[in-house]
Amino acid sequence: MTSDPKLRALSVFDDYLDLSEPAQARMRADLQQRDPELLAALLSMLAADSEASLLDIAPTELLAQARSAEPATPEPDDPRVGTRLGAWQIDGVIAEGGMGTVYAAHRADGQYEQRAALKCVRATLASPALLQAFLSERNYLARLEHPGIATLLDGGVGDDGHPWFAMRYVDGVAVDLWCDRRNASVSERVDLLIQVCEALSYAHAQGIVHRDIKPSNVLVDADGRAHLVDFGISSQFGGGEAPGEHIAITPDYAAPEAREHGVHAPAADQYALGVLTYRLLCAQWPLPLHRLRNLIAVSISEPMPMDRLIDDDAQAVARQRGARDAAALRRELAGDLSAIALMAVASQPQDRYASVKEFAQDLRRWREHRPLGIRPGSRWSRMRKWRRRNPVAALLGTTLALVMLATLGLSLWQQQRSARARAATQTVSQLFASTLGAATLSGLGSTPFSSRALLEKTERELAKLPLDDQPGLHARSLATLARSYAVIGDYAHAERLTDEAHRLLDRAGLDDTLVASTRMAMLNTQTRYAQARDLANRQIEKLTGDDEPTRLARIAYTAELAKAQWGLGDTKIASLTTDSLVEQVRVLGPGHEELTAQALLLRAAFLTRLMRAEQAEADIRRAIALARPVNPVLADDGLEQLVMTTSQRDPPELMSLSEKLLRNRRASLGEMHPKTAQARIRLALSRYPRPSRDEVEKALASMEATYGRDHPEYASALGASSWIIARDPRDNINLLRRALATVEATLGQHGAVNASVKGNLGKDLIHLPPPWRTDADIRDGIVFLQQTIEERDRMGVPAVTDRSQLILGLLRYGDERQVAQARTLLDINRRQALLYYSPQDGVMQRIDQLDDRLLFREGKRERADANFARKIEAAREFMRTADAARLSSHDSWRANMLSQSLSYRALYAHEHCRKDQALAFLREAVDFDRRALGPGHDATRSAMSYLDHLSRQGRMMDTTGFLLPVAELDALNRRARACAPQPSR
Repeated sequence: MTSDPKLRALSVFDDYLDLSEPAQARMRADLQQRDPELLAALLSMLAADSEASLLDIAPTELLAQARSAEPATPEPDDPRVGTRLGAWQIDGVIAEGGMGTVYAAHRADGQYEQRAALKCVRATLASPALLQAFLSERNYLARLEHPGIATLLDGGVGDDGHPWFAMRYVDGVAVDLWCDRRNASVSERVDLLIQVCEALSYAHAQGIVHRDIKPSNVLVDADGRAHLVDFGISSQFGGGEAPGEHIAITPDYAAPEAREHGVHAPAADQYALGVLTYRLLCAQWPLPLHRLRNLIAVSISEPMPMDRLIDDDAQAVARQRGARDAAALRRELAGDLSAIALMAVASQPQDRYASVKEFAQDLRRWREHRPLGIRPGSRWSRMRKWRRRNPVAALLGTTLALVMLATLGLSLWQQQRSARARAATQTVSQLFASTLGAATLSGLGSTPFSSRALLEKTERELAKLPLDDQPGLHARSLATLARSYAVIGDYAHAERLTDEAHRLLDRAGLDDTLVASTRMAMLNTQTRYAQARDLANRQIEKLTGDDEPTRLARIAYTAELAKAQWGLGDTKIASLTTDSLVEQVRVLGPGHEELTAQALLLRAAFLTRLMRAEQAEADIRRAIALARPVNPVLADDGLEQLVMTTSQRDPPELMSLSEKLLRNRRASLGEMHPKTAQARIRLALSRYPRPSRDEVEKALASMEATYGRDHPEYASALGASSWIIARDPRDNINLLRRALATVEATLGQHGAVNASVKGNLGKDLIHLPPPWRTDADIRDGIVFLQQTIEERDRMGVPAVTDRSQLILGLLRYGDERQVAQARTLLDINRRQALLYYSPQDGVMQRIDQLDDRLLFREGKRERADANFARKIEAAREFMRTADAARLSSHDSWRANMLSQSLSYRALYAHEHCRKDQALAFLREAVDFDRRALGPGHDATRSAMSYLDHLSRQGRMMDTTGFLLPVAELDALNRRARACAPQPSR
């Protein structure tokens, strides 16, 4: 928990934003007089809010902002002030909210004097159906007559066609401000809540739900009477409402069913009232504003009791509620009062009170020290309450109570044991939420994502907890930490924690799915696939029964088994295992959408590596649709997978998908999260050949700050983007070698990451320009590409791209024997590619281009020249309009192939003594390359070199070796000199 003024500022922040500028100015003036520290903290949050949306910033980051900011300049007066609506003269602005503006008004028709709060609905919300719904409800709402409800007085439609309502004017302040200004005790705050319950229960009895219970809609007058205001967006829960007309609600107070499905019923009002109870009594929310969902194993997806949300730093909150210190406030909230609030905010409507009336009855029972309706309690607890109500009679019953204590001893011990287990679970949940929670999810706090310091702090705090009698919980906590240490690359410590978790379970004779699957995940991460496979098979064989926990355990083990099988190169078996995994999740039925999405994404990852792009994309898109409503971060993981899958085909939409991924990552995880950094790198790669070096450097710096340079995630990102940030070609090779060394040191010499980095290193070695290239580089590049192809073959996945790069290297630098080898490789590549790609895909077009280049090297030059000519003629319009500033990655590859075609046609013309034609082809190539590829591209420099030498020396020379080896080019020039002159065609 943060410092006290900042905590109090956070509690009033939303209500401040709901006020008009004049009302905000009055609130600032009031705070300046009575609580300058609170004002400073509030203004600090407002300054932070001007730079980013609250929806994108974790509360922990808001509370870490600087404490100084200048008050905002008031906006001009509202144009409605001074005008009339019906019989009402508008005097001034009271507040502004999601539905519109609330004005102070008085009756001006001369009939009688009366003040009112008049609400005008925003123009952007008006629609015929909504207008009709408001008008039809007016008379019904006017029937609400209760002293605790600011009832509807009048309503109509203004000259602009928009509806308005007039409600009884309440001269009061928001309930939370009223309580905080008076340091109201917990009992006094409960009394106000009971008043609100009575008013709301009356409205429900009339068939009306309020739909927007929050502090600013509960006003307390000078006499301490609570009034429920703003029934303007209420609805009749018996009659339904127009489809699609979902009126604005306050998300932080809205029930899950109202937020997600637009359901409005008495149970939703009760949930909002329960949240208000939390805010008034403990100044906390029932759930963290940012949910952890899958990032830690200990679940905190259910509301937490109020007393568990009060820590030792909450001294000011305690004193503001009349308690001596935080410990005293915890004791007062613990037990019955926490149980009441917890039931009101249950996630499922059926788990809440049957009505607001029953909620109020339990609040009264707490005030009167009577047993609750929801938890009568043990005999001992009921006796203590009776004693507090009847102290004299209690004294006389002491002897009888002692006798009863002996009888109840065993039962009480069992209850206490169960209570200790619940308390331990809540304590561990709170520890993980306060340490790993915000940082692991958003990376927006002061601690980097999964930083070592944060994990070490969590581990130290966990060691202090009294968990000796909770071995299962202790083991699961250690397993969660082990997974987090693996994320930062400390596999040795992760394995030690996993071993300790297993020892705890063994001593207690227990088994746990999370701990066992964590051991498998550790083995898979370290490429110890055989051990992971054997362990998974043993655990699956031990499972008996068909209840849901057993099914979930089988699913967890099956997922790790599939990864192990894939790592061992049993790709067909792994694919069948993932099919089984998806089916196992399917039969679980509704309510497991997140798990289904994870299974689909695992299968799609395998399909992508097998280049079954169409099937993979279908799984990914289905996973995204399932995950988006429940876990946006997982949905964006699917979007990232979609980008990687579609990049194999170089589609035109690749860049737009990459841009969407980056937008989503920034919105959900923040700028500094490593997943956001990875998205920035993927966007840069999709912008080939014009990536932003600055953007990639920032992304890599962010990942380095998170993981360090010795982590495989950082090495993998560096291996994909080194060419963008390198100072020169040799620096690029050095960066790639460093990345490969890191991968081999952490993950071993096998696996997909190793093959990817090694393939990039081999490709870039054979592409080194002459000033940087040596014969050793060419040899190393060919060897690395051969090793990459062998690794992919071992893994059972296609190696089309790597094989194409090897063929290119053999064509550029190989002798006749290696050219023959290139033909064999090309035939293999074409057969393999046809299994996965359509003829229009970029991969197939590049294979066709390699085939034409190979024909040229094999001496079948007339046939090759005819093929190059057809490609050029088919692309004349593209060549005429191509502009490097607008080309996509796919178009850049196309431009590169057309440039090669022009240069090869020039070589063929030169060989046949048609110098003028050769010069014409080269001039066209240089002009096209400069526009489409830029002056620094290899193809541009090669064409310029040919043109310069042919113009000045009558020979075609290219020291870059971009198309032909020097020996082959020398032979071509000799043949050109020896042939008889022929007229140009």
